Amino acid sequence: MTQELFSRMIKIGGTALITIFAIMFILGFITGETDFMSELYKTMGTMAEIAAIAAFALWVIRLAFIELKKRKFTYIKWVQLGFKMLKEHHMIIGWVAFSAALAHGSYFFLQTSEEAESIYSGLATLIGFAILVTFGFILNKRGKGKKYVKFKKIHQAFAIVFGIALGIHLLFG
Repeated sequence: MTQELFSRMIKIGGTALITIFAIMFILGFITGETDFMSELYKTMGTMAEIAAIAAFALWVIRLAFIELKKRKFTYIKWVQLGFKMLKEHHMIIGWVAFSAALAHGSYFFLQTSEEAESIYSGLATLIGFAILVTFGFILNKRGKGKKYVKFKKIHQAFAIVFGIALGIHLLFG
């Protein structure tokens, strides 16, 4: 399988997931609380967690690669290609995670009678994620020169804030 084909498959799969999560977001407003729907939206939350953790792992791996490159460490070619592929699709991974988190959060915020800690920690996490996505979008569209560095630092700072909020939500929510 060529890199171009794999890249196209990631884009198509990511777009399909975003579409599904958008439909689920709308469906969350229409349906009431049922055991099936609760399980479905919990699964979407898990998918959002995995994608968010993958995006964070990319950042950590990138920092590790930078340090290893300074030390003239040679990489295995497939590791390099895998990282390059994931880095290239960082945005689609982020959008998939955000759309899943938005559908998950809207359902549980509107339809369930969860404990207050779960609702508030989830809401704080979703707000942090929305700010993270917003600065990522600005960084991608308008970040040039010094603005790029500024928006990148803000994006990274909110990634840390989001990560802490997600940890709290997972542990106590």
